[in-house]
Amino acid sequence: MSCPDICGWSALAPEAARFSVLKGALQADYVIIGGGFTGLAAARRLAEGEPQARIILIDGKRIGGGASARNSGFAVANESPGHARLDNPEELAAFMAMNRIDHAGVAELRRLVKDNRISCQWEDTASIHAAHDPKNFNKLRDHAEAFRGLGLDARLIEGADLAKRLGTGFYELGVESRGGALLQPAMLARGLAATLPETVLCFEDTPVQKISRAGGSWKVQVAGGSLSTPHVIVAVNAFFPRLGLKRLRVFPLALTASLTRPLTAAEEDEIGHPEPWGVLSPQSFGATMRLTQDRRVLIRNTAEYRPSGIDGALLMARRKQHGEGLNKRFPFLDESAIAYSWSGTICVSRNARPVFEQSQPGLYLCGGYNAAGVSRGAIMGRLIAELALGGQSELLSHVLNLAKPNLIPPRPFFDIGVRLRLAAARTAAQSER
Repeated sequence: MSCPDICGWSALAPEAARFSVLKGALQADYVIIGGGFTGLAAARRLAEGEPQARIILIDGKRIGGGASARNSGFAVANESPGHARLDNPEELAAFMAMNRIDHAGVAELRRLVKDNRISCQWEDTASIHAAHDPKNFNKLRDHAEAFRGLGLDARLIEGADLAKRLGTGFYELGVESRGGALLQPAMLARGLAATLPETVLCFEDTPVQKISRAGGSWKVQVAGGSLSTPHVIVAVNAFFPRLGLKRLRVFPLALTASLTRPLTAAEEDEIGHPEPWGVLSPQSFGATMRLTQDRRVLIRNTAEYRPSGIDGALLMARRKQHGEGLNKRFPFLDESAIAYSWSGTICVSRNARPVFEQSQPGLYLCGGYNAAGVSRGAIMGRLIAELALGGQSELLSHVLNLAKPNLIPPRPFFDIGVRLRLAAARTAAQSER
């Protein structure tokens, strides 16, 4: 018996527009590979910058339906300082540069949602890093102190105040920080796709087989045809290595999540009718939680290195873990309350730096957001298009000046090392799952 992989966000969103499969040989001024938040942002910016250009956006599956629709729905503005050494001037500068990038990403999405009237349960609400285990309290206090020292909006919230805010007494201490947003990611991705400028031609269910240099232009080969173009933007995130790109710089992590049925009136009474919220863990592999606008609870408390993906039997096992995590926080919820469970993939680098570069003339790479892909995808997709257009800006300079992703060992040595490290991280986070 196995569990069907059904993304709750996608199942609950209005039906998305269908795009054709690419057939035959076409030419374009720009080709963007990857129809997630990055590719959608790049396509929009190119169309704004060169209204007469022929722009083609392709995706191996559905436009706006991959990892962008399967995340937890946080537009992160203030990423946890984590292991960053903020006493080191170079690391402090990099952290602040990423913070400016993230805030710009949230602002860009907020603008697009408003201007295009995209219905996606957007909420400008604080996110909360919260802990159950006292061993993690000092990390949260350091987190709050670091944020305040950097001039970021953050405050400690604890005890009864935190329980009232969340509707559960499971957490004892939290750091509330403002600037980000919560949203329904599938609705956002579909809304962004539906409101692209008319000059952007979209194809889906069109996986790329090969990218090659042909004379003075690039050739993008697909099963049913090809594209010729002087400019290619690759925005496939965790799938860079499948195209022979960044094999020793980034790697995928598989995440699984579950979304419950709506809470009943009695359950709402029990938790005190709190406003929607989002909770992140101070431990990398602790639980991510949401109380959504439509009154469902989301939980994601697993992350693992599985390059071949999550099969149905494994998803069922993770769903059971989700039920246990729900029950620890809300005794009236367990696995039977789960309506949807699904898996998704994030792209990670060893030093938490993104891929952003012109790797060859006319070939641009953008991705690797280390689990902050909503806000970063939105703004860095726009910035990679600006780079392709020959533009300049302070924000673009910030991104270009970031360190590149560190080298990772070749397989199988990397596989052994990353699995050992993830196992240790899961053990450390056990009390927060």
